[in-house]
Amino acid sequence: MIELMDGRLRMKHAHEVGMTLPEVVGTMQFRSDLLPPGIEPCTEATFVWTAPNRNMPDDQARCRSYLTAANATHVALVEIDRQTGRTSILKYFIVDDCGTRLNPATVEGQIQGGVAQGVGAALFEEYVYNDEGQPLVSTFVDYLMPTIHEVPMTEKGIVVTPSPVSPLGAKGCGEGAIHTTPATLMCAINDALAPLGLNIRETPALAASRLEAAADGEVIPIATGE
Repeated sequence: MIELMDGRLRMKHAHEVGMTLPEVVGTMQFRSDLLPPGIEPCTEATFVWTAPNRNMPDDQARCRSYLTAANATHVALVEIDRQTGRTSILKYFIVDDCGTRLNPATVEGQIQGGVAQGVGAALFEEYVYNDEGQPLVSTFVDYLMPTIHEVPMTEKGIVVTPSPVSPLGAKGCGEGAIHTTPATLMCAINDALAPLGLNIRETPALAASRLEAAADGEVIPIATGE
């Protein structure tokens, strides 16, 4: 059996027998004549794992469709300018459990990137159409996106609960942020606006039309877009 350790592919029970990754790649690419018969000189491999025991929805729309779902808890501290409605995210905390972290640096990037997308969904990004159904946000001049100045560097905690059904105990790592961040920010914003009797339920949360409607006591429907 072969294992990858410290940049070398080596025999599991004879560590002195092995090759570095550059040596393996070099042999496959430039000395394919040394490969065993029937082995192609290809440095790529693809494997797709499908979770077992999936089922169709029952009469209550319950099903096991994705058995490796991650989970997380988010807490945000926001500040809202009374004059402009601008929201500043002062602090953002995450405790995430995506099972075994096969590549911690990648997990870190996935979570932070998911937060950035969530900030955009909650505070900036919006598809606007005129009465004829023509889009009014055809360029990035009109379609607002968050930058490094609006997306906070989050403070993260880690919980590792390996999945009992997936290889190596891994779960998805992006889901712990991209779906949770908009809800977290909306809750924080409404908590800040509660003393004023305002309740925002549509994104982007603090667009002028949202504040005006909330101030007038209008019931704002929950957004159904992405």
